[in-house]
Formats: sequence, structure tokens, C-alpha cells
Amino acid sequence: MTKKVTTEMVVEEGTPRCNGNHDTNSSNHTGEQEHKQHIQHQKQHHQQPELSNYDVDLQYDPITPEARKSTKMIISIRDQKSGYPLREYELVHDKLMHLIIVSEDLSYFDHIHPTFEDTAESFTISHKFPQAGIYKLWIDFKPKGGDRTLVAFEREVIGNQIHKPITLVYDGKYTKGSAEGKYQISLKLPEKIVANDDVEIVFSISDAANKPVGDLEPLMGAGGHSIIISSDTKEFLHVHPTEEVDPFWRGGPEISFRTNFPKTGIYKVWGQFQHQEKMIIADFVLEVI
Repeated sequence: MTKKVTTEMVVEEGTPRCNGNHDTNSSNHTGEQEHKQHIQHQKQHHQQPELSNYDVDLQYDPITPEARKSTKMIISIRDQKSGYPLREYELVHDKLMHLIIVSEDLSYFDHIHPTFEDTAESFTISHKFPQAGIYKLWIDFKPKGGDRTLVAFEREVIGNQIHKPITLVYDGKYTKGSAEGKYQISLKLPEKIVANDDVEIVFSISDAANKPVGDLEPLMGAGGHSIIISSDTKEFLHVHPTEEVDPFWRGGPEISFRTNFPKTGIYKVWGQFQHQEKMIIADFVLEVI
């Protein structure tokens, strides 16, 4: 499947976007400059076509992915004007490409990073979808000298074990244990989250005995990462901490993020952190009024 990308961040339905001021890349643009450019883009709703016209092609091997079996994904990006493949990219949050995969009901989540070889024309990665059903995939990248771009795809996965969609319900719970049981993660929010207003969300990480974890490690060049997706999967926010960190940073237990929800409704937020070289992931359901 190929998609033509002609705007910096708005790719298909809704308003996919990235938030936060932390960005480690190989260009001369600072995180602050990128943030200002993004805000300007949101206000003016225009672009510079010579910088942001890309064809993004996502292929699967096998052509029809099957649950619990390895599927190779090949992502190729071409310049729309010349038709030539792009061969140079800049780091976005310590990676050349981010691939976020969710099931259509948001019960499944993965954030992975395809590999790009200097001699190749494509990014590749292998992935096992857990169950049959509909999945949505977001690809986040930045060509050298071009616009940071986010594009979304949808794919049906076949198999004998068919996923039964679960309705996403706001439960007001903001503390939960990690999957392996070693950590407790809490989320601090304003009493009300209002659409189109800036809001600060703060994750706090403790161990199983409720002792605050103060030696978190950098994850993808930051103190943590957060992905927020609306229940209809039309709104996507790739959120990053309000403070930058260096490779030797050790911190916590609180990691703060600032974002802006584009519309009312139910959202799911995932927080990702690293401790003792292992990933900590927690998800919560939010209500935006």
C-alpha cells in the first residue's frame, strides 16, 4: 500500500501530531525550533511542497499477515517529484523511524523501530501480530533536510485466533501495576482535561513496595515516551517529556509531559520508561471534555 504525504503532520483522517520539546536529531534544528514550526503549521495550515511531498509504501511478507507468525514489513519512501527513493534520514528521538502498532480497539500496543541499511532503499522489521483482526500502524520519520512526517496505515491480520474487540471505557483509575509486577505507575492529571487546552500529564514510577524509582534511564534519548490515541484511532499524539536529558541521566520518579488534545472524547495513553535496561509500560484511559 502506498500513500502520498503532502503535509508535515496531517496525513489522513483526524490530526496526527507530535508533542513535546525534546528531539535528538542530526540536523541543526533544535527541539524549540521544531516545536515553533509545528505550532506555525497548525495555525496556518499550509506547507512547503518542495520539502514534504513523499510517497510512503508499506509492504508485507507474506502479503496477508497471519497472527502469531512472523511478518516482514518493508517501508519505502520516495520523493514525489523525482520518484527517487530517499536514502538519508535524521534521527527523531534517537531513532531513524518509529513504528507504532495498535489493534483497532487499542487493547494491543507496540512501539518498534525498523532498520535501515546505508546501501538499502527501505526500512525493514519483522513483527508477530498476536491475534487476527484489524490493526492500525503509524510511521514517524524525518528525511534529511525535509519535514518530520507521520503517516497511518490500516491492515487486516488473518488467523484462527480472532480478537474480540473490547469497548474502551473511561474508568477513572490512574494507578496500576506493570505487566511483570515489579512496578507501580501512577498518572497525575488536572481535574478536568479540556480539548484544545494545553495540559500537563505526569507519570510517577515506584517499585512493587511503593518505593519511588529515582534512577530511571534514558529511553530513546529522553526520560520517557508517551503515545496517546483517541478511541476511534483518528487522533494520534506522540508526546515527549518537557525536559531534555543527556545519555548519562538518571532520574525520576516523576516524568512530566505537556500536550494538547484536539477534540473531546475517550483516549488511551501509554507511558514508556526504562529502568535497569528494561522497559516499563503502563496504559490509562482518559476522558477529554
